[in-house]
Amino acid sequence: MKTRREFLKHTGLAVSALSMPWSLVAVAQERLPRRRIPGTDEDLPIVGLGNARAFLDGDMETSRQLMEAFRRHGGSYMDCIFGVRDTVAQLVGELQAQDDIFIGAYVMGETDEASRGEIARILELSGKASVDLIHAWNEYAVPNWDLMRRWKDEGLARYIGVSRNASDHYPDIISLMETGTVDIVQVNYSALETDAEDRILPMAMDMGIGVNINRPFLNGDYFSIVSGHELPEWAADFDCETWAQLSLKFILSHPAVTCVVTDTSNPEHVIDNVRGGLGRMPDDSERARILAHLKALAA
Repeated sequence: MKTRREFLKHTGLAVSALSMPWSLVAVAQERLPRRRIPGTDEDLPIVGLGNARAFLDGDMETSRQLMEAFRRHGGSYMDCIFGVRDTVAQLVGELQAQDDIFIGAYVMGETDEASRGEIARILELSGKASVDLIHAWNEYAVPNWDLMRRWKDEGLARYIGVSRNASDHYPDIISLMETGTVDIVQVNYSALETDAEDRILPMAMDMGIGVNINRPFLNGDYFSIVSGHELPEWAADFDCETWAQLSLKFILSHPAVTCVVTDTSNPEHVIDNVRGGLGRMPDDSERARILAHLKALAA
């Protein structure tokens, strides 16, 4: 599998980043557009960050650089699996970024008491009054959904949701959505993984549920698929400069999507991902063209 670092080095894009049509200075002056969380008065920047190796390993210096680059461009949503939560929460506290960073944390204690301990640690490290979003893998959420609703009622969480990254788990997610108490779901979706279009995304729009997207780059496999191919010239029609941005713009052009979660330990890639949220988004015909092009490359 080719990583994005290897892909950019191979294509020469890493050294040419400063000469892109939108310079880094120009991007620094732009902030990510925001989208309303359905049914609320709150909105989120449309590109998120989470679960990079630097956060997982507790590499505080790199993690600080990532968070600062992300905040500089208006980034807010940070997805935090179990090994990432402490790093992110600690940085939020140290940087006094309680109002800037929206923490989406996974909580999965075996008991209510254990889960409350996990929540308490996030709040202690971050200095937040409540966790912005508590979401769980669906195997945990289905039997414990009443408990998660209680946490929200008590103010431990502002939002509750469920997250999974494979379509075989969609039935459980749909069953939770049908309760009418899910605020945000997180699912996998891209031009090369479109199953969420069948039920999850339309249902979320109908029910007023926020949608965060994971696996925008297929855990890196996407870059192996596009490696050695030139970005099509027509991508420039919707302000797209790199293959990473092509995937992000396809995802973000779906009206159900609130935010797409990216993961990287490279601050330059944070900027590349931010650019995927800037400029014009592809229309329906351009989305179809992206879909056909990427499927042909993957065939």
